[in-house]
Amino acid sequence: MYSQDSLTNRRAKSDVMAASTHNSRLDRSSIDRSPESVYGNARRSLRPLPQAPSSSPPSTKRESHQHSHNHSFGDFSSDYADDPLVEKHHAPQENSYQLPERPRVTHAHTIQHPSQLIPTNLEELNKSSTGYLKTLSKYAKTSESDDFSITAPAPSVAGLHGRRQLKRTDSTVGSQGKAGVVNGDRYGWSDRNWMDKQRQFLQAYEYLCHIGEAKEWIEDIIHKPIPPIVQLEEALRDGVTLAEIVQALNPHRPMRIFRHHKLQFRHSDNIALFFRFLEDAGLPDLFRFELIDLYEKKNIPKVIYCIHALSWLLFRKGIVDFRIGNLVGQLQFEHHELEQMQKGLDKAGISMPSFSGMGASFGAEPEPEPVESEEDRVNRELGEREEIITDFQAQARGAVQRLKLGHTMSGLWDSEVKLMELQALIRGDWARQVIRYRLDMQRFAVSLQAAVRGFIARNRQYRKEQFWKAREGDILKLQSLARATRKRTNLQKLKIRARQEATPVTWFQAAVRGALTRKAFAEQFEATKDEEDVVRALQAISRGFIARKTLKRDQTQLVRESSAIVRLQAAARGLSARSATDSTTQSLERLSGVWRALQAVGRGKIVRDNTQGSRNALAEQRDVTSQIQATIRGAAIRNEVSSLKQNLELETNSIIQAQNALRGFILRHNVALDQGALEKEEESLINLQSFCRGAIERRQIGATLSSLEDSEEKIAHLQAFARAMLLRDQVGQVLSELEGAEDSIVAFQAAIRASTVRTRFEEKKRYFNENMKKVVKIQSIVRAKIQGEAYKSLTSGKNPPVGTLKGFVHLLNDSDFDFDEEIEFERLRKAVVQHVRQNELADQYITQLDIKIALLVKNKITLDEVIKHQRHFGGHVGSLLPNTDISSKDPFDLKALNKTSRRKLEHYQGLFFLLQTQPQYLSRLFRRIREQATPEKECERIKHVMMGLFGYAQKRREEYYLVKLIVRSIKEEVDQAHSLQDYLRCSSFWNRIFGAYAKSPRDRKFMRDILGSIVKENVIDNPHLDLESDPLQIYLSAISNEELRTGQRSRRNPNVPREVAIKDQETRETFIQHLQELRDIADQFFAMMENMLHRMPFGVRFIGQQMYGNLLDRFPDEDPGFVLQLVGQWMWRNYLQPALTEPEKFGVIDRALTQEQKRNLGEIAKVLNQVASGREFAGDNVYLQPLNTYVRESIYRLLDIWNHMIAVPPAEEHYDIDEFNDLYAKTKPTLYVKMSDIFSLHQLVTTEIASVCPNQDDVLRDIMRELGSVKSNENELMSVGSTEICLTLNPKLHNAEDPEADVKALFMETKRCVLYIIRIQSGESLLDILVKPISPEDEDKWEALVRDELHSVSGRRGAYSEANTAIDLGSLTYGELKQMALENVLQLQNIGKLSANNHYQDLLNAIAVDIRTKHRRRIQRQRELEGVRTTLARLNEQASYLEGQLKTYNDYIEQAMVTLQSKKGKKRFLMPFTKQWDHERELQRSGRSFKFGSYKYSARNLADRGVLVHWRGYTERQWDRVDLTISSNEVGVFMIDGSSGNMMVPGANAQVPLDDLLQAQFNNTQFIDFFEGALRVNVNLFLHLIMKKFYNE
Repeated sequence: MYSQDSLTNRRAKSDVMAASTHNSRLDRSSIDRSPESVYGNARRSLRPLPQAPSSSPPSTKRESHQHSHNHSFGDFSSDYADDPLVEKHHAPQENSYQLPERPRVTHAHTIQHPSQLIPTNLEELNKSSTGYLKTLSKYAKTSESDDFSITAPAPSVAGLHGRRQLKRTDSTVGSQGKAGVVNGDRYGWSDRNWMDKQRQFLQAYEYLCHIGEAKEWIEDIIHKPIPPIVQLEEALRDGVTLAEIVQALNPHRPMRIFRHHKLQFRHSDNIALFFRFLEDAGLPDLFRFELIDLYEKKNIPKVIYCIHALSWLLFRKGIVDFRIGNLVGQLQFEHHELEQMQKGLDKAGISMPSFSGMGASFGAEPEPEPVESEEDRVNRELGEREEIITDFQAQARGAVQRLKLGHTMSGLWDSEVKLMELQALIRGDWARQVIRYRLDMQRFAVSLQAAVRGFIARNRQYRKEQFWKAREGDILKLQSLARATRKRTNLQKLKIRARQEATPVTWFQAAVRGALTRKAFAEQFEATKDEEDVVRALQAISRGFIARKTLKRDQTQLVRESSAIVRLQAAARGLSARSATDSTTQSLERLSGVWRALQAVGRGKIVRDNTQGSRNALAEQRDVTSQIQATIRGAAIRNEVSSLKQNLELETNSIIQAQNALRGFILRHNVALDQGALEKEEESLINLQSFCRGAIERRQIGATLSSLEDSEEKIAHLQAFARAMLLRDQVGQVLSELEGAEDSIVAFQAAIRASTVRTRFEEKKRYFNENMKKVVKIQSIVRAKIQGEAYKSLTSGKNPPVGTLKGFVHLLNDSDFDFDEEIEFERLRKAVVQHVRQNELADQYITQLDIKIALLVKNKITLDEVIKHQRHFGGHVGSLLPNTDISSKDPFDLKALNKTSRRKLEHYQGLFFLLQTQPQYLSRLFRRIREQATPEKECERIKHVMMGLFGYAQKRREEYYLVKLIVRSIKEEVDQAHSLQDYLRCSSFWNRIFGAYAKSPRDRKFMRDILGSIVKENVIDNPHLDLESDPLQIYLSAISNEELRTGQRSRRNPNVPREVAIKDQETRETFIQHLQELRDIADQFFAMMENMLHRMPFGVRFIGQQMYGNLLDRFPDEDPGFVLQLVGQWMWRNYLQPALTEPEKFGVIDRALTQEQKRNLGEIAKVLNQVASGREFAGDNVYLQPLNTYVRESIYRLLDIWNHMIAVPPAEEHYDIDEFNDLYAKTKPTLYVKMSDIFSLHQLVTTEIASVCPNQDDVLRDIMRELGSVKSNENELMSVGSTEICLTLNPKLHNAEDPEADVKALFMETKRCVLYIIRIQSGESLLDILVKPISPEDEDKWEALVRDELHSVSGRRGAYSEANTAIDLGSLTYGELKQMALENVLQLQNIGKLSANNHYQDLLNAIAVDIRTKHRRRIQRQRELEGVRTTLARLNEQASYLEGQLKTYNDYIEQAMVTLQSKKGKKRFLMPFTKQWDHERELQRSGRSFKFGSYKYSARNLADRGVLVHWRGYTERQWDRVDLTISSNEVGVFMIDGSSGNMMVPGANAQVPLDDLLQAQFNNTQFIDFFEGALRVNVNLFLHLIMKKFYNE
């Protein structure tokens, strides 16, 4: 409740409640929230300042973020308790990022008051009825950026005039000590230049600038304009512009440039012309592009890059005398142009080449630095101090504005009381008016409702009448269509009858013409038979004339019959229209009931008209009727009142009796109430009575006791004497009886005791026999509990006792099961490597085959090229996916190698070991690949070679070194970057390696755990889910649904902008629902990340941790929160986002998604990507801006997740590996690699040896010098095999030496000795056992132990058997063993490894650690086995899929061959009396026919064509008399027969499959022999002849 004094101004003070509500959300302090407090705060904040503000605003402490969803940050810390990678000693201390507190939204230059109102609060005061608060709101609205900041031209980079200076925009996550403005431009309190607004399209902008540079250079070369920058990519595709460049640079050289407005394949000739010019100019291959890069737009940036490189090359050679310009920062583009270009670059997925430093690559001198003038110097210094000047001006303007506002408000404060009184009077008058208005509106509403009901009924009837009147024309039209259909049917019958009679007439006419023609030809033959030569010439002329006449007649006939064709089409259309008319007629007949209903409606209308007339007549007599009704009502009421009075007078006695009865009832009711009250206190009354009786009784007992107490001593003596006398009498009688039967009693007692013992024993025996299984189970449980407690003390205790270690020593031995698991894992790893390579090969082949078939469909290539590619992989395509094991061929087989070859393989082993264990070499190579802008295909090949080098990270060792390589590559890129923006823009090659590494089974399982339930429950199992965020699309969908639901056209206009669509009620509700669903799904994702983060694979988390640390070390001035956000953004885009957008490829789901489901996943990924990037939705996603509040909350939530993600131990500790493991490991690492991969890696390292190994004395250079050239090694080692081989990596060239190797060896030997000693003797501590004397039993135990274990021939390996020691423990006595152990212990004590203070407990602790490590390794090996099996199963599934796809393509090619070969086509015209004409006539006479054709050529003809090379037995002079016949009666099989005249040449017959010819062509075989070597033909020309004749190609 408020005080009475505050009632008068409560209305005025309540107007600022809305403003204080928003402010209270930002400031959660314990401030009084009463209206007086809020109003007072507003007054204090608006008072004028006593003095000008200070130069720098004070920093404010950020408020903590409070999460309002199901998973709060407070509960999140407990979610990481299950993370096995997060331990207390691993938690990040100094380098860990402390999550910053959430900033308060304040103006950057406003003095902080105790209760400040931000601009949003002031704008909300516009609804107030107080004038000065409205004025204050108006000031806040009109205070644009011009009132608080200055506008200046965009600053330029020092020394580069016109180059805009780019600055990183402020992130949502700022530093802890600065107050940032979140989305400040929302209120116009800040400003950004054009480049800052387009920062998200920076890559597209720079690329467009480079296109502009190339455009200017080209125009300067060819001296004519070319299309604009945004259209230049498409304009370059036809190669005309490039050919014009070549023409301009070679003006005296004639060139044919193909020009056509439509893109054709012949345009590739223009591009080939440009390629020849590049070859002549000597441009390196690094800068060139391929044909498909330009023609098919595969890599247009590489084309622009090539033009830049050509410009610098021509400038360096002096061919042109001007450089290419630098337009970066000087051009501006439209937003949609940048957006479209950025989308194109992202979709292409290509790496942008580096245009910087190109001039230095060609040895061109840098452009001279511009001389800085005095004006430029002043502008530069002003630009450098722009922030200080802007700050000062902003504070000055703010102070002036606040002083003005303070004076204005002071006048308002003086009239505060009068204003409040006036407001109270106005509110009272307004309230009375509102009440009167409501009463009037209630009366008006009653009459209005009646009128409206009548109007609705009349309007409904009117609409029905209008509807049928409007359909009158349609009915008439339908009738006319029916009549027209009947007429057309009759006409069609007449036409059909005429056509039936036309055929006999036509035949008769043809017969007459034929007879006349034959008679004329006979007469002509008789007249001209002597003039044969003349006739032949005349026949030739006649044939030409007849052919031309026939062609002309056919054209005339087509023109003449065009009207008939048109009539036929019209008849078809008429038939279709008649069918529609029939269906309409049937529909009308079915609607006969509707007509009857229409008649009923008409009759109803007549009745309602009569009723309405009656109502009108009554309405004219309304006043008279009202008076009569009022008189009748008054008389009725008076009669009712008088009858009521009479009835009351008649019932007077009854009323008095009823009153008496009521008074009695009331009295009885009061008595019952008193009685009930007493009953309620009954227990209290009883207690009171009992207390009284007890007091009286206690008084009586007390008097009795007092009298007894007076005689107490006497009474006690009397009782004692009496008891003693009675007891002595009883004891005497018992003793006398016992003395008489003493012997019998003793014997009886003995018998009873024996019987009792026997009975108990038999009962126990029977019980144990009945429950023997339970007893055994209890014993096993007890033993297991004891054993478990002992193992727990071993694993978790700090100092396990000797007895505990003695019980678990056997765990250090390698059993047969361990050995079998190692063999099985090695076998499966071989199979995985083979399957991966086979699937990669098949996938590459199928991809290229798919491209070839697509080009074949587009008529870009011929079937010959497709079949040639089909045989490209060594013959039949079925050999691509053989399910056989890796060849077990020993690469060091003496039969396959000589001494030199063996030495080469040893060097390769050393090379691969060095590249695996020393990541600096490959990391430099990766950086060089990125700098050279290596083509995509080459990068993929290198990626597969690198993954094969590390065994696809199947083993713990290979995974450790692969992770270290990625981390080292990150460090290389970070060290080369000049800023964070440079690092973010570079497209590193190690990202590809990380992508291949992140597709392991453990990563797939993690993705399924994180995203499986989200995708399945929200997307797949919810078919009605729609997350469309575009209001226009929602609006159009609502219109479509309405039309489908009602069957009528919607009244809403579909052609409206988004601003109007969002105002639609249904659209707005659906839009809000979609945003809520987006928020809920995103919140579910964050909850899964919090709960499942401990399951994320260690390698991924370690890479993120090292990236964060390297960025902080390289850029120490950057905010740690911002750096962590960048790491998280990289983790999202490269690890989580691909699995979310394409879940079927990452094993998240098991089936493909529909387009609608993919679009929903895209909307979810858009929100999560915005959170991961740390930015709110801006203008490009204006309709997602309502989620900005949730995005701000989620940014801090996700940062907490990233902070916990990077809290992992070192990789050496997790993998239990260091750089010296391979030096003393008994089992050397192995590598399964293809010979081609060996030579590819050798060639790659040799090419980039200067970058990979800059030091001339490096061991890598020594190895490369020993290996020599790749070509010689390839020729020398081909005898080893072309498939995979197994190499044992040798670390002998590894120059790293362990400085504590001797100490480690001594410690290992001591542990081995102690391990056998504690198995022989026991004691409280190790020191007691070492100094304990040796007994003969101890010697016997040692001999038995030596005989059973150390001298055993079984395959079991004992503990520490891998230790490199020259001491044979089996040859020592037990005394010598203890002596050696004591000496070693003392040596270790002198070194400082052991201490006698704890009885050498450190040695026992080390053995306990080894036992725990051995157990962990067994578990890890089982996990690796499971992962390898899962990988192998998935690879088999992929192989099955590829086999099916391959079979589909092969079937398509075979069908295409059958179709082409069996296609007859148009019959070819054969010249009479030719060899082929005679051959076909001969085939017809003999009754022989070939399904696909037969062709006969003379040997001379084939020799002239180059097909025939040699025919043994026939000289070149005889080739005119011999022939070759090529026939085909089966698909893909051809017969070759030799003949001389009509006689077949003996032995001249051969059957040639097309596959053999294609294989020979692929193998580059120039000639092929037939007829047992007698006939030799050219393979390519012969294949061309077959394709031309049999396949029409």
